[in-house]
Amino acid sequence: SPPVKPHLIMSLKVLVSLLVLYISSTNGAPHPEPVDGSHQVYDYHFNQMGVHFGLKFDDKSMPVKGGKIFAEFPVHTIFKLIEGEPTLFKKMFIPFKEELYLFYTPSMLERLRDVLTVKAVITYKGEDYKSGVFDTKMEYTFIHPDYTEETGTFHVEGKSGQAIAMEVVSKNDVVLPKFVLKPFKIEASFRPNTEFKVVYTGTYGTIDMTLSRVGQTFKVHTVYKHHEHEHTYDFKINVAEKTMLVAHTENGEEMTHLDFVLKGKMMNLKMMKMKGKVQATRWFEAGPIESTFMVKGKNYEFNMAHNNKEIMKTKINVQNLKLTAKMNLDFMDKFKGTVYIDYDTAKKVFEITFPKEWFADNKKFGLTITLKPTNVDHPFFGGVYSASMMREDVPFLNFDFDFKFIMDAAKYELVFNHVRVESLDANLVNGFFDMLPITKYEFCHTYLINGCFQKGEFAGKIFFDRVNKNDIFNKFTIKGAVTKMEKEVFSVIFDTVSTPYHFSVFYPRVFQRMFNKPIERLNLDVLHEVSGTDHALTLTTNYEDMTLKFERKPGHISANILKQEVSYVEFVQEHELVDNNKKFLFTMKPTLHFHTDSYIHKELCEFSSYTCFTELKSDVHIEIVDKAARKVDVKVTVHKDTSEVYHLEATNKQTPYKFVFKSPYVVPLYNYMKGQTWFTWMMPVNTMSPFDIIVKFNPADKSLMLKTNIDTHETQLEVVPLGGGKFNVEFDHEVVAEFVAANKKVEVTRTMKDGTQLKTMVTWTRGDLVENTATVTVMYRGVAQVATIGWNVRDLAHGTVKIDVMGKKAPFVGDFEFSRNIKWNVMNGFELVWDGKTTSNLMETIATPVVTDAKITYNNRDVQVKIEEKFNAKTYTLMFNTKPFKFALLPFFEV
Repeated sequence: SPPVKPHLIMSLKVLVSLLVLYISSTNGAPHPEPVDGSHQVYDYHFNQMGVHFGLKFDDKSMPVKGGKIFAEFPVHTIFKLIEGEPTLFKKMFIPFKEELYLFYTPSMLERLRDVLTVKAVITYKGEDYKSGVFDTKMEYTFIHPDYTEETGTFHVEGKSGQAIAMEVVSKNDVVLPKFVLKPFKIEASFRPNTEFKVVYTGTYGTIDMTLSRVGQTFKVHTVYKHHEHEHTYDFKINVAEKTMLVAHTENGEEMTHLDFVLKGKMMNLKMMKMKGKVQATRWFEAGPIESTFMVKGKNYEFNMAHNNKEIMKTKINVQNLKLTAKMNLDFMDKFKGTVYIDYDTAKKVFEITFPKEWFADNKKFGLTITLKPTNVDHPFFGGVYSASMMREDVPFLNFDFDFKFIMDAAKYELVFNHVRVESLDANLVNGFFDMLPITKYEFCHTYLINGCFQKGEFAGKIFFDRVNKNDIFNKFTIKGAVTKMEKEVFSVIFDTVSTPYHFSVFYPRVFQRMFNKPIERLNLDVLHEVSGTDHALTLTTNYEDMTLKFERKPGHISANILKQEVSYVEFVQEHELVDNNKKFLFTMKPTLHFHTDSYIHKELCEFSSYTCFTELKSDVHIEIVDKAARKVDVKVTVHKDTSEVYHLEATNKQTPYKFVFKSPYVVPLYNYMKGQTWFTWMMPVNTMSPFDIIVKFNPADKSLMLKTNIDTHETQLEVVPLGGGKFNVEFDHEVVAEFVAANKKVEVTRTMKDGTQLKTMVTWTRGDLVENTATVTVMYRGVAQVATIGWNVRDLAHGTVKIDVMGKKAPFVGDFEFSRNIKWNVMNGFELVWDGKTTSNLMETIATPVVTDAKITYNNRDVQVKIEEKFNAKTYTLMFNTKPFKFALLPFFEV
């Protein structure tokens, strides 16, 4: 088979992935995030590279008390990073994987490996976990390659400190073989010093196990039911009588029965006898079996007979701090011969030799291990440990492991002085791998860095500071280097103790293949500077000499990506908040600038001329000039390079009141939505067309002017007061109707250019301009198109506007619906909420309703903006928050 790529457990991709994940989460500030349709503010939040994690505690001072966790992981991508690309052979069988599941049952890990994304919402309560009372519930979703969703719940609950239950419930109608989790339930209960009981109920069977104690007798009784079969397993120990019993019954027939009799104490046995019968296994046939273990002075003998034939005879001698053992085996052709074991406790040397009959080349295999701990009482705290592998007493592989572990009140430190591997005889090494189920080439390129070698060494250390912390976690350092044939081939540094943080990976073999450039090392320095309320984060890497700078100051945030000290992407936003007894003012001036050579700029220009720009500037001004008089002034503009592409203005701070909306993108977008091709939208020629609406109203004389310029077609509608409650309606300076306000009704009939009569009737419910409901009915070719507009602005601190437009068989749009519900509240802060729906059966793009849900709030000098649009079953969200800062256009980017 063709060589596979190296397992990246030992390669750079995992290290780079961990590095990027760490950097992305260096700021542990809480972020608001919707979870499962609800709004939730998280104490810690991370959302980068497809990995989404949010954590909210019920009580931050006591995290174990309870909380909620939201997690989303691109599982397939993670496995791909770890394992690399699948081989050509594996790719050939991917389309037939589900069919192959009919012939074998894949492991849970294999099923998980095929999942694209896993999402989970975990709710837990553990305030009384020490007493065994807790409750954890996970709502999970696995998205499979065909985008089918596997959903269900995983629930673990501790009850009264003496029972625990674990259950997986699938929400799918059918549980498919590819599903990761299969429904099951585990219930465990116990009575102290008396009984422990576990019951497992799965898709294909049940297991009921009981561990009980009566006096000095301990018993384990297990019943396993699988399809139409029932197995019973019993294990019994009588401490007083020093007897044991092991039994297995299948469908009522006893298959195995073994009785044990012991003499002496448990830790100082003098004799142990076993007698009974065993069922057939892969090693031997069914039949009677008998064994004896006896102590004779300094000798220990262990013999076993099966079917009246001695299959094992062992003699162990312990004297003068040495252990010598000889084991003669005679069962099955593959397990014949003599095994020799020696252990010198004074020299700490262990030796074992396996018989030549076990190996295809008819050569003995030996292993010698030498132990030299720094502290005999604590062998895992350091020392030098070595091992040598031999064939026919000739060494061919040596291993040396020299380390020390330091633990005190200030730190944990694990130091690897060296981990050395050396090949002494290439031919014997090759012969050894010939007997293994994996080739030497596959082993080297799957599990080793830089493939096979004659001599290799690793040295490094792990340091964990138990006292000093970064923002979230304790400071730590990880350093390591791999050398082969005295040449360094790999090294890694993760240092969060130094300032700035320093991360470095040296792996030329992988980097040159990954980037197709002569690059050997990747460096990243992370500098976090804090001065009062000013924060600055700088990330510097040697890859293409790139630098990322983030700044946050009162009234200012910025992000800058530089390449060779030239800015390629720059985002700057200035904002101001003023809120006192007299006025409220919020201004925001974001600017996004692209270098002409930046990748994002090129992609936007490739997509459409409408999205092609080098600089995008916005100016948002929301002001309550006089809170007592309820004077409001709102103006929002957006400029793309030198052109204004969005203009919204609403003010009542002076007469006449004014509302203005302008955008040259509305007409082209409408033309595309009503049936023009996507090619037109993407044309390099910018075909912007005016869409201007200007409304002016004078509350003194109740005059109204509506002026529009839509796709260069200009119109003007005026309501002119005549006195005495009478008004003229003028269309393009021509009087088309006269009405009396008290009649609450006006009708206008006009003849279109094609001779069709257009009759419009306007009615209203009250003679009040600040609180009213108006209905506009347009009769076009006998079909009514109706628009209802209701408003209440009597108290501008609590205003509402409701718009509903419905029509049938209308030109261009067919059967359509448009609705908006708008509410605002400017008492004790500011809140603006709107929602609505838009749909048309003739416009393919909105044949599925477009649903809008938006909210803008200001409270305690904190601004929260969220505008959500659901379009063709996908959700697009614009978010801006000041505390903590967040700017995002999901699912595209998030800062």
